[in-house]
Amino acid sequence: MTDERKHNLLDETIHQRTRLAIMATLAGVDRLDFTELKGELGLTDGNLSTHLTALERAGYARIEKSFQGKKPRTTLSLTDKGREAMKRYLGILQGILDKAR
Repeated sequence: MTDERKHNLLDETIHQRTRLAIMATLAGVDRLDFTELKGELGLTDGNLSTHLTALERAGYARIEKSFQGKKPRTTLSLTDKGREAMKRYLGILQGILDKAR
């Protein structure tokens, strides 16, 4: 498979820079609080929400809203589909990098 063809197989939902950072961060944990992820990645509420919505629509992220006392809480995690998509993405990317060496 050519490098061009491999590049075309990269999942565009994940490949966007901010969404890749979100996916990579969530891949390392079971779940993470919205505020923690926002702070870790230096994003605004709106920016993070927009990208999470795209990941949720693709079936890659789970957004759970609850209350802790009277305070709203949003918890984020990757779905099994999201973890598999990230694994596939990294495999394709690794193949591209191996060819570049």
